[in-house]
Amino acid sequence: MKSPKMSRDVLYVPLYLRSFNASEKIAVVLLIVISSITVGLLPIIYSLTNTSEPTTTTIYSSEADLWDVFGERN
Repeated sequence: MKSPKMSRDVLYVPLYLRSFNASEKIAVVLLIVISSITVGLLPIIYSLTNTSEPTTTTIYSSEADLWDVFGERN
C-alpha cells in the first residue's frame, strides 16, 4: 500500500503516511488500548505477586540494652 505523498520507488511507507481502511484503524486502536492496559497493570501485578514478609527490627528500651547487643557489659 503506497501513499500518494511518496514516489513509486519507495519500498517502505511509514505508518503515519499510510491510508488505512476502517477495520485496520480499529485493529490499530485495539492494539494500542490493550498494550496500554497491559503495561499499566504490570506494576500492580508485580506488587501482588512479590509478597515478602516484612522485616521487623527490635526497638531497644534503654541505652544499656543497645550496648548489650554490641557485647558491652556494665
